[in-house]
Amino acid sequence: MSSFEDKNKEDQNWVASDFEAWVGILYSCISADNQIKDSEKAALSRLLHSKEKFVGIDIAPLYTKSFNLRAEVGQLKYISACCKQIKEEDKETVFALALEVLLADGTLEKEEKDIIEVLSNQLKIESEMISKIIEVIFLKNRGNIKRI
Repeated sequence: MSSFEDKNKEDQNWVASDFEAWVGILYSCISADNQIKDSEKAALSRLLHSKEKFVGIDIAPLYTKSFNLRAEVGQLKYISACCKQIKEEDKETVFALALEVLLADGTLEKEEKDIIEVLSNQLKIESEMISKIIEVIFLKNRGNIKRI
């Protein structure tokens, strides 16, 4: 086995479940600016708990794991590893939720653009769908109050 294959296998072991993958991606999105506010974590918890998939799931340990792995391996590499664990039928939903988190303030910074690029490539989201999702989220968030 080559060192590339070893590394690839190692990447997949970072994220053990699709729950971890969802939280890892979305947590990375709220921390794209390297600042995580309690209000952002609370909003992310509400977002995840609005999904049937997360009913009864304790998200706190998943946040801790996401924080540690993101710091250890780097944000974009961690997001790529998370994407490998997302089920096919969940890919567009996770992408839309990630964009909702990233675009909540109505602006798109360089770090956020990098995350969108990695997510769209790793989740294999078609460009037409990407455009639709971005357009809808920008419309939805137009006029939002910017939180400091």
